[in-house]
Amino acid sequence: MAENKQKALIYCRVSSERQKTEGHGLDSQEHRCRQYCLSKYEVEKVFLDSASGGGDFMKRPAMSSMIEYIDKYPYRNYVVVFDDLSRFARDTIFHLKLRATFKIRGVMLKCLNFDFDDSPEGVFSETILAANNELDREKNRRQVIQKMKARLERGYWPFYPPPGFTNKRDPVHGKLLTPDKKAEIIKEALEGFATGRLKEQVDVRKFLELNDFNNGKPVYLQAIARLFSRIVYAGYIEYEPWEVKRRLGHHQAIISLETFQGVQDKMNGNTRCFSRKDTRPDFPLRGYVLCSTCKQPLTASWCTGRKKKHAYYRCNHFGCILKDKSIKKDKIEGEFSDVLTRAKAKSQIVDYTKALFLKEWENKMANLGQITARKEKELSEIIEEKEGLIKKITRVSDIVAKEIEKRIEELSNQELNTKGQTASPESRGISFGTALETTLTYLKNPHKQWEIGTLDDKRLVLKLVFTDRIPYDYENGFGTANYSLPIKAFELLATSKSQGVDWRGVEPLASTLQKWRSTTELPARRYLSRILDFLQ
Repeated sequence: MAENKQKALIYCRVSSERQKTEGHGLDSQEHRCRQYCLSKYEVEKVFLDSASGGGDFMKRPAMSSMIEYIDKYPYRNYVVVFDDLSRFARDTIFHLKLRATFKIRGVMLKCLNFDFDDSPEGVFSETILAANNELDREKNRRQVIQKMKARLERGYWPFYPPPGFTNKRDPVHGKLLTPDKKAEIIKEALEGFATGRLKEQVDVRKFLELNDFNNGKPVYLQAIARLFSRIVYAGYIEYEPWEVKRRLGHHQAIISLETFQGVQDKMNGNTRCFSRKDTRPDFPLRGYVLCSTCKQPLTASWCTGRKKKHAYYRCNHFGCILKDKSIKKDKIEGEFSDVLTRAKAKSQIVDYTKALFLKEWENKMANLGQITARKEKELSEIIEEKEGLIKKITRVSDIVAKEIEKRIEELSNQELNTKGQTASPESRGISFGTALETTLTYLKNPHKQWEIGTLDDKRLVLKLVFTDRIPYDYENGFGTANYSLPIKAFELLATSKSQGVDWRGVEPLASTLQKWRSTTELPARRYLSRILDFLQ
């Protein structure tokens, strides 16, 4: 008897993964359809979808698979059974298209709560029900968007949490973004890119992959661009598609607003980057050493000889008379090692220089405190003006109200930017001591750090020891290196000490540097301030 039953295909659909386990889940739909088929049809296969009912039905994997399955057995005269008309489609146009798709294949449709009828009245009734299902879908969509937009406007992130965050239930705020184990990796990556430690996006990608950011999978540049563009990492909420302007969020920030802005400046080309994308550990000087003739950076590569490979640096600049003239890697890097050896300072001199840095840091913190006080005053004035405009907006014409709204938006942006600039000096100086010790370690013996360090360590040596790229002459080697201020200060202090200068306090040291400052174009204090900014 069962062999004579018509073959049936069951189709079930929910609009989200969550609904799989709820009352209208896939299991309950399948159960009702099987009960319906028990005495009438033989169920051959079940197709399960967990996709939205709107839009193109061919984008639903199970629906597409079912049509392909029917086409594979065109002579079986299947009947397709489903639980509710809304499971079939919730878009009027696509409902009719799907209906026609089954009709031309000779497939009979059976719905548990609707009888299909090809009469004019039946088609009209079916179309009305399909339109009503579409209306329900659009109303649900609108309500969801309204709720999500309201959450955004209140300073909460209603979407799936971005990398570095997870949603946790908070007794006051409800679902709240909370930093997870990837937050520290993202923080270091974004801060490294903003400060220049990670020069290019490819350097950020290597850093993320090295720290297993994507669980062993490759990190693509598109993903890095998304990380760079998310203000949510700085503790703010913004969503332009729904016209939700930037505002402070209730979640904990991973980076500062200054770091986020620094990333945007680099992405927009407002800052310069002093490196190459393809710098490799075997050629640490590539991009930093200049051809003495054309003043362009030397490139480097491995060349295959008869028995082994050889490494060379060379000028590759078109038009240079020394183009393609090679210098052995061992030769140029050996001579550079000698240059670094001459940049060594004695420990006692480093201690005195440390005292000067600390004093300058105290001055900087005092100035920062004054700046913070001024910013707080500006913030108070902005808030006062904005509140005054909000009170006026209900008592003016529509044209004037629009202009006031524009001004309120401008003031809101100014308020956010000013809040980001009013950090206490103490919060900025927490890690200064550690950073200073690390920096002075590099300056005390840059040659040692160069010999034992990684590629990033060597880049830091170049950044701290020299003020510019270093020219190299093919016959005479490196010329006089343009050392940074601390190294020059070390040389001056050593000379002054040999001449009997009093070293018992910071002020004599500062006066010695004042003497040196008069002979150079770069003021010592300005350079010290720049180094202090780098240390923060």
